[in-house]
Amino acid sequence: MLQFIAQINNKYSVAELAQMAIEGGCHWIELDLPEASDDFVRATALELKELCVETGTFLTIADRPEVAREAGLHGVQLRGANASRAAAVRDELGAEAIIGIEAANAAAVLNIQNLDIDYATLPLGMPVAEVRQIVETIRKADMSLPIVARGEFTPDEAIEMMVAGANGIAVGSAISDSPDPAESTRRLLDALKAVQQA
Repeated sequence: MLQFIAQINNKYSVAELAQMAIEGGCHWIELDLPEASDDFVRATALELKELCVETGTFLTIADRPEVAREAGLHGVQLRGANASRAAAVRDELGAEAIIGIEAANAAAVLNIQNLDIDYATLPLGMPVAEVRQIVETIRKADMSLPIVARGEFTPDEAIEMMVAGANGIAVGSAISDSPDPAESTRRLLDALKAVQQA
């Protein structure tokens, strides 16, 4: 699974970046716009929603469950202190919403095992050895929650993360800052497919 983290960029609009990632084959876009106004975030979400519906792409947002609800997005990822709101956000968004939580270590993942969430994201730039250790620890505890590694991975690094046990990766500038975002998306997806077929 590849999740593209769409952020404000000097070269392209958020919507343009999301469209290029979708053209490259990505089917999960997460809006990450912490500094943007609610109006901008809402307008961007609504602009992308139709494209995502047409292409069968999940559209989620970081830390703004109210925008997810108002714009009819697929869900939200909760980071930092927002993670404590998971139960209330589930009630607000409903059973069908995708809810993810950022977790900094194995203990944090294990602490959320009784929450009604769909995946956990590891912090940006976590070393592959640490990802492997976290995944091994939670699997030994019989926890099957999907784990997403977040970073700016090359295709080879993406393979390493998947071999370490991650169920998917989340990237931002690895796609958005490349000369050809759609092609960079394709290369990452090809790397993930190679691991799955091995």
